[in-house]
Amino acid sequence: MFFSPVFLWFIAGVIFVLAEFVIPGFVICFFGVSALIVAGLIWLVPSLSITLQLLLFAALGVVLLLLCRLLMPRAFRGKKDDVELDIDGDDVAGATCVCTKAITPLAAGKVEFRGASWNAVADNEIAAGEICTVLSRNNLKLKVVKKAQ
Repeated sequence: MFFSPVFLWFIAGVIFVLAEFVIPGFVICFFGVSALIVAGLIWLVPSLSITLQLLLFAALGVVLLLLCRLLMPRAFRGKKDDVELDIDGDDVAGATCVCTKAITPLAAGKVEFRGASWNAVADNEIAAGEICTVLSRNNLKLKVVKKAQ
């Protein structure tokens, strides 16, 4: 029973679907569903060869992924707010943010910038709740200064 093809495909499908919770991207679950469908087909037609099982698994996974991407394109593009996020550009200088975790010259803190939490550094102390101005961005860390009153 534990080595029957139906059982193995079923377990593979469950593992793929559960792996989607650990590995982001919303791709692996389609192959999990594909494996579950193949398990059902083998249960209905036990004479399917291993080659046909693998071809069905791969083809179904790709077809399910493409169909879902065609039917729900916004889910795969992500959500954009009114603010256009330029991840690669350095258009952040001069923007305003709010300190959410105190920043000292010796310890980084956190700021909320464009709806997301960012690590932040500063040359002076900035208390949580204070308004800051972004000076620059270095990868995922912002350099900020307390906004002049």
